[in-house]
Amino acid sequence: MFEPAETEADVLKIAVSLPRREAVSNGDFIPLEKLEVSLSEGARFDAVFVSGLSPEQSQSLAQRCADLDVDLIVFESPSNHVSAIEDVVINMTDKLFSDEMPDNIDLIDIRYINQCSDCLFAFNNKASALYFLEEQDLGSVIGGVYLAHGNTELTEFETTNSELLNHFSDSGFLCSSFHYFGRSECTILLGIKRGG
Repeated sequence: MFEPAETEADVLKIAVSLPRREAVSNGDFIPLEKLEVSLSEGARFDAVFVSGLSPEQSQSLAQRCADLDVDLIVFESPSNHVSAIEDVVINMTDKLFSDEMPDNIDLIDIRYINQCSDCLFAFNNKASALYFLEEQDLGSVIGGVYLAHGNTELTEFETTNSELLNHFSDSGFLCSSFHYFGRSECTILLGIKRGG
């Protein structure tokens, strides 16, 4: 009978800025050197997904985003693996904008992990994530996101969930889903709270 009207508030707006990219399939790509200016000129976003910031850029951009009430989500890699960060940011963004089922990952999940963490580490394969978790002494793993790609079997999906959760703090949580067309083996994002 009546279809609900889609309002501007219903449309997810994510700015993406990655050092080696010139475009993304979902979200609004903004080159790093133009990001702060674009935000200052009134471009409105729910979140900014970024990597490759210097400490000065990070501090300045964090203040600008705080002033505008925009979530700044900085993706890092413990081994400075730029391709892993790129894969994770693109896969996360694509999943957020897709209608792919299950549709159980939302920006609020990533936002919450970001707010509870001191750093977010990106991994594009299970082995590197598990190696990091076994060796890391930075702090507690308080949350994460795992996206299985391609034709991952349910048993493999469940096993990976268990293996990751074995390294999380007692109150840690893992948001898991499937993203069939994801780049790389899988997508893993881990939130670390230092010193815990």
